[in-house]
Amino acid sequence: MDNNSSVLATYIALLEELDLLNSETESKVICDNPDIFITKNVNFFTKSFTITLCAYLESFLKDITMTVIDNANQRLTQNKVAYNLAKWSVLKKKDLGELNDNELLFEDLRIKVTRKELDEFISGSPYKTEKLFKKIGIKLYEDLIYIEQKEKVISIVEKRNKIVHHNDNASDIAFSDISTNISTITEYMKNLNNLIKKEIEK
Repeated sequence: MDNNSSVLATYIALLEELDLLNSETESKVICDNPDIFITKNVNFFTKSFTITLCAYLESFLKDITMTVIDNANQRLTQNKVAYNLAKWSVLKKKDLGELNDNELLFEDLRIKVTRKELDEFISGSPYKTEKLFKKIGIKLYEDLIYIEQKEKVISIVEKRNKIVHHNDNASDIAFSDISTNISTITEYMKNLNNLIKKEIEK
């Protein structure tokens, strides 16, 4: 199993566990002898599930982006490229001598983007994910499946933001909505994974 498929499988499993937990919690509310604590705190659970769902999405985005960086570095290890040559090309200098000494590195090119450095670019917001994908060479905004999914994902993430930043009580979210949202994010992750896979296999 390639790295990006392994990442996807990990998060699909987490989403399935979350969906199961959501279903089990709902069953304790609608059964003949409902759990009083859960019944009185339904909003607490739907808020928690929404926050967890978006946390999984953001973690997935970070992990799947790292697979692109790791794959690029594997290729660069197999097919070495001089750092200075790549810098010369990117900066469009007419003469390599125009580069300052402190801009030169006599080593092989590596993509030196760390997991920690990715943090500021990771967000559940599709708009920010579009910007992230531009950085790794993918025109996410042109993908038809993504375009169809985008508004639903925005709605889920905005609800999470209202819960976290504005103390929204999530009274308008039912357990059935959580299940639907999990399905939405699952399909969203699958499509992003396919786009990443195509980029890696080019």
